[in-house]
This record gives sequence, structure tokens and C-alpha cells, in this order.
Amino acid sequence: MVGAPLVFVALWFAPLPLDLPADQAQSAHRLAAVFGAILVAWLTEVIPIAVTALLIAPLLVVADIAPAADAFKYYADPLLYLFVGGFFIAEAMSHHGLDRRMAKAIVGSSWVAAIPSRVRIALMLAGALLSMWISNTAATAILVPILLKMLRRRAGQDHAATGGLLALAFACSAGGLGTLVGSPPNLITVRLLANAGTTIGFLDWMKVGLPAAVLISVAVWIVVGRFHPTTEATASAAAPDEDPFEAVPEAWSRGEIVTAIAFGLAVVGWVLPGVSRALELEAAEEIKRLMHPGVVAILASSILFMVPRGDGERVLSWKQAAQIDWGIILLFGGGIALGTQLVDTGLASAMSRGFVALSGIHSLWALTAVACVFTIFFTEVCSNTASANMLVPLVIGIAAELHVSPVPPALAVGLAASCAFMLPIATGPNAIAYSTGRVSQIQMMKSGLVLNVVCAILVFALVRVLCPLYGWT
Repeated sequence: MVGAPLVFVALWFAPLPLDLPADQAQSAHRLAAVFGAILVAWLTEVIPIAVTALLIAPLLVVADIAPAADAFKYYADPLLYLFVGGFFIAEAMSHHGLDRRMAKAIVGSSWVAAIPSRVRIALMLAGALLSMWISNTAATAILVPILLKMLRRRAGQDHAATGGLLALAFACSAGGLGTLVGSPPNLITVRLLANAGTTIGFLDWMKVGLPAAVLISVAVWIVVGRFHPTTEATASAAAPDEDPFEAVPEAWSRGEIVTAIAFGLAVVGWVLPGVSRALELEAAEEIKRLMHPGVVAILASSILFMVPRGDGERVLSWKQAAQIDWGIILLFGGGIALGTQLVDTGLASAMSRGFVALSGIHSLWALTAVACVFTIFFTEVCSNTASANMLVPLVIGIAAELHVSPVPPALAVGLAASCAFMLPIATGPNAIAYSTGRVSQIQMMKSGLVLNVVCAILVFALVRVLCPLYGWT
């Protein structure tokens, strides 16, 4: 509460060495003060981070950096509606139990057969798949009670429960990398890269995000398994009369069916532009223009508000839909507004020149490696959405200063921002696992630190291999 205003005032009056044209220097100087205050507020969460994001546009206006029409327009950016529609579908899935049915299909399969090691794998798979389409926090909240019912705690030998909770929480974070709607930093990265002149579609992201989700999930299985192995000596199946899926009915309800149809239509609409381009169809560009991801999300989710569920109510009422996480939407809007102004005023360019001069980094892959490692540890103490909002425009600016492609370092930040495994406060899944009382902070830090290092290597290696392959360098 004290630090943010102090930083603002200090930067406002400080003689900053901004090597910019006179018409840009004043706006960039003012933006530096705003950016510094926002950074402090996001890091300390002195007020909710969504409220901080909402304050960005008014601050840009009163600091005479941008007119109101320009400052506020990013809160209605078309890509934001990809998450709005996705959240509507996720809310309907949760309300009608489709998410739990999907988890039952995986965890309750005959292959799992209540064998502890297979239970862990199945729960990780269910968590990763759910997190590709719904909030990773929601996916963890759905599956943690199931895990606790399937594994019996034994005094002094709780490795299975501890390891299972950690593996599940970490897998849910990893699964969010798979699609654009899986985790907020994914969409932020794509939107800010679009500002820099590089368009990455839904399917394009999956070509990088899906391999990242798989590799990191495998790393989670290995690392957590080393610290907390699953053996018959430390875990046993739940009692036969305990059915963790007793609340899931055998027959599908109309709400589940309609939600599944809406979900399927959204997925088809999201991947169709990429598929048509890959097949080199003549109408590929027209399909891409008409089937914007945000448009597809809203059209597909609108079915939920139209079809009755059989008791006179719609599959999704507005009262239910209004419960989605609007704070994430505000975070997107504020982040895009801030990132755009960092570029437009030249502040990102000036900061980038200073970073290059101080660090001595002059190559694309050195920048990508530094961005990857810094982001993973920075996001341990800052929201992954806020981290992406702050770091993606900076690495894009540094790439421009070095005259290299901004895609690899931006992707490194976008992917690494969701790889926070050390602290309970880092992600929603971590907090849920910790809140059960079966995971201590030191246990999370031990496996999380190793995973952070492994993920930094994996993300960099993946970007290093795939970006040249896709022509993004």
C-alpha cells in the first residue's frame, strides 16, 4: 500500500535514461511510473490482481499516456471472448457433472483396477486432460476428493497420499499448457505476439503446448515418484464399499449431452482453421477470418442458454454463467493494454536496450534460455497471468532490439509461466494440495525445486527444437 505509490512518485520524477525521440520520451517516462506501481501491486497482491488490472486503463488516461477510447478498448479484445465462451462451457460441465463423468471414464477404467501406481497415473491423466479445457484449479478441486477416497492413509506412511496429491496438482498445471484455453498465459502470449506481427492460431499453439504438456507430465511422474513412490507397502486400495464416483449417475442427463455437444462444436471450430490451412484448402484464409476463436467460443456456448434441460430451465442459466472468473478476463484486458503501451511508447524498446547492454546477451537462444529460467522462478511469487503480462512484452522488445524472432522467447515465457511447482501460493492446484494437510511446504519445495529446474530445461529444449521446425525463427 505504501510501496506502489512510492515507486510511482520516484519513477515519475526520476531522470530516467530513456534514449527515445522527444515525442515518445515523455509518454514513456510516465508509463515507467505506472508500470512500476503496477508491478509492485501485482507482486504483493495488496489489492486483488484483477482490480490492479482494471486500474491500468484509468491510470493510462490520467497520466496522459493514452486517450480513454484507446486505453479501455483492450478489455473487449476479441481473444478475451475465447475464455468467456470457454468458461461458460466449463461452468456447464461442472454444473451437470460432465467433468466428473470424464474423470470416471479414466480413473474408473478396468486397467486402473485400484492399483496405487495406476491410480496415480490415471488421476494425472484425468487432471491433465480436464485442465486443457477447464481451469486447472477446478480440475484439481474435482479430483482431489476422488484421490483421497481411493487411497487410505496409514500412520507414518503417507507417501502415496502426499505423492498422489503433488502429482495430481502438478499434472493439472502441466495440462493447462496443451490448449489456448488451458491457461491464461497461453492466450496472453498469443495476443501480444499478434501485436508484434506473428499470428499463432489455436492449432498452432497445440503443436507446441501439447508436447510441452506431455513432457512435463512425464517429468512430474518421474520426479514425484522418486520422492514419494507408490508401493503396496505405502498405499492400499480404498475399501470396496467406498465408491468415489457414487454421485455420477449411469444415464447421461440432457444437460450433460447438450454440454458435450457445445464442447465438441467449440473444439471443432477452434481446430478447423488450422486443419484447413494444413490441408491447403482454397477457403483456408476465409475460414480463418470467419472462425475467430472468440467467435467460435461464444457461438458454441450460446447453445447452453437456448436448450431446455428438461425441467423448464435452460442447460445454463445466466445466474450460473455469471459465476465464471471475470477477474481473469480483466487481467487479460489490463495486461494487453499495458503491453501495447509498453511497445507504442517505446518504453519496452528502451528497457530492452538497457537489458542487452547489462546482460551482454546477443543471441536468440541465449535470450530464450534466460527468459525461460527467470520466468519459472519469478512466477513462484507472482500470478502466472501477471507474470506473462509483465514479461512477454519485455522479451518481445528485447528480441526486436536484437533483430531476432520474438516467437521463441515469448513462447518460453508463456509456457514457463505455468510451471510453478515450489510454493503453495504459486498456483491454485498447489494451494489445494497443500490445504488437504497431507502435503507440507517443505515436501512441495523439495520436489518442486527439482521440477522447476527440469521444466526450465524441457521448455527451452522444446522451443529450441520446434520453433525452427515450424519456421518461427
